[in-house]
Amino acid sequence: MVFGFSLFTADSAYTNTISARYYKDGSEILIKQENANPRKLTPIEAGLLQGYPINNGYEIIVSDVQAYRQFGNSVSVPVVSSLALEIKKQILDKIQS
Repeated sequence: MVFGFSLFTADSAYTNTISARYYKDGSEILIKQENANPRKLTPIEAGLLQGYPINNGYEIIVSDVQAYRQFGNSVSVPVVSSLALEIKKQILDKIQS
């Protein structure tokens, strides 16, 4: 971590959380590039980090600014899926007992 921004590489174990204000400067998550300035995530990369199936027919049809806002305000898809499965399990367990 460097003052004012966070730099990540392909070897990083994790990234910071994407915030709804990522579109402003992207300083929470910058991607290191060899022999070039760090870059922001693309909207597709932001969606992938949140668990959206970008390559499965899901399209980003809003501006980059709106996409960053929406992904930054989103709960990760795998988290929602896991919570829903656990709630279902708990309800079915109560019904069966």
